[in-house]
Amino acid sequence: MKTFVKKVTRDERGAGVLALVLVLLVVGGLILTPLLGLMSTGLIAGQVYEKKTDELYAADAGVEDAIWRIQTNNLTFVNNSSGPWHLTVNDRSIEVAVYRHDWDGTPCGENMTYQILSTAVTDDDSGTAAIVGSTTIEAYIKPLVFDLLSGALVSSEGVDFSGGCTVTGDVYYVEEITGKEYDHIDGAETQIPLSAFPTQQENEEFAQQFKDEALLGGTHDGTMTIESNMTLGPLYITGNLNIWKDVTVTLNGTIYVEGSIGSDKEYTVMGSGSIVAGGDINLHMMPDYGIEGDTIIMSVNGEIKFWKKADIEAMVYAPNGFIDIEKDMTVYGGVIGAGINIKKDSSFTYVSKGSSFGLFEPVVYGVDIKTYIINPP
Repeated sequence: MKTFVKKVTRDERGAGVLALVLVLLVVGGLILTPLLGLMSTGLIAGQVYEKKTDELYAADAGVEDAIWRIQTNNLTFVNNSSGPWHLTVNDRSIEVAVYRHDWDGTPCGENMTYQILSTAVTDDDSGTAAIVGSTTIEAYIKPLVFDLLSGALVSSEGVDFSGGCTVTGDVYYVEEITGKEYDHIDGAETQIPLSAFPTQQENEEFAQQFKDEALLGGTHDGTMTIESNMTLGPLYITGNLNIWKDVTVTLNGTIYVEGSIGSDKEYTVMGSGSIVAGGDINLHMMPDYGIEGDTIIMSVNGEIKFWKKADIEAMVYAPNGFIDIEKDMTVYGGVIGAGINIKKDSSFTYVSKGSSFGLFEPVVYGVDIKTYIINPP
């Protein structure tokens, strides 16, 4: 009997393991319920986070839509407010409104700021997390405005300076400013996209007004050559305009030339009246030009080159060609070209000499976001 009991006792070696298993079962039972609860809460929180993120992205899409409408001038304001209008993004309903704070009272004033309110709403009673909520983005932006006729130097490519140059006014460029340093008395250097410049059709429509003015004075068929001093304009010339050496031409109205203007001789142009050509324009001495009223020197499809000393008050415009300035030029107005090369000792001071010319409205080419508020955070 004693031997049997000892044998049975030896066979109870697994009792300790059984006790350990029972303890683990008890502990597991105690923590399983809160663990499952935590997992359920995490699942709900994940769905809430995902839906609120979609809500935020949707509200941001409303802000982007408002910015696009501002840049494309696709808003109608009544008492300085536009909208609200509605969108749907990520299955969220979005309400967008824009308010204009036009502090200086001008359509494209420097102090204009737009306030955008974009609210995305979630109304979802399905899934683990039933949500009824919203996210509002409040953004304050300032439009970046480009006015073609508002700079001392404006280039749809780049500007290259040599020595002795002075600029008073804004400088706008697309590619880069190269060459020597210049004395920038007032204004800013601003890089803008090429898309902000007028199209070829807009330039041709712009030039048409000067053609109409020139036609009022009559038409000269073919090429016109000036061999002696004379007063000219208004006049429409179907060919080229050639001016001989030592001749002085006094303008008294708009000259429109279908071909090119110039000569390899030295001559003088003075007086007041716009000069527009379809081709290249080569000008020599211009000691006293464009004093009265708005005036422009424009090549519609060619280049403009100033060879000698010039003292002018005018807009100089070559949308499809370079403007080359050899030396000693003083401009009160603006120089606008598809690239500007300035060789020596020239001064440019912005003065409005194109306010009466039509078609070129200021362009909003971008925005500067001043404040971006998310509510709730």
